[in-house]
Formats: sequence, structure tokens, C-alpha cells
Amino acid sequence: MNNLREWFQPKVVGIGWSPRTWEGWAIIGTVIAIGALVGRVNL
Repeated sequence: MNNLREWFQPKVVGIGWSPRTWEGWAIIGTVIAIGALVGRVNL
């Protein structure tokens, strides 16, 4: 079973950094969604 460092360690994709697994993208998407929702509520 992979440890968290292996799962979430970013890798270089072309230019810039990117999560190496879809789990990383899922977390980023969730954070963005929560941020947008909180922004709407605050506004």
C-alpha cells in the first residue's frame, strides 16, 4: 500500500507541477468547490 508521500508527491508534467494521481486532482477540485461556495455565502 502506497504511503501518503508517494500518493500526493507532485511530479513535473511539461511545464509546472501537477498531482500524480486522480486523488490529488479530486482534493484540488473539492478545495476549489468549497472556496467558491464559501465565497458566495460571504458575498
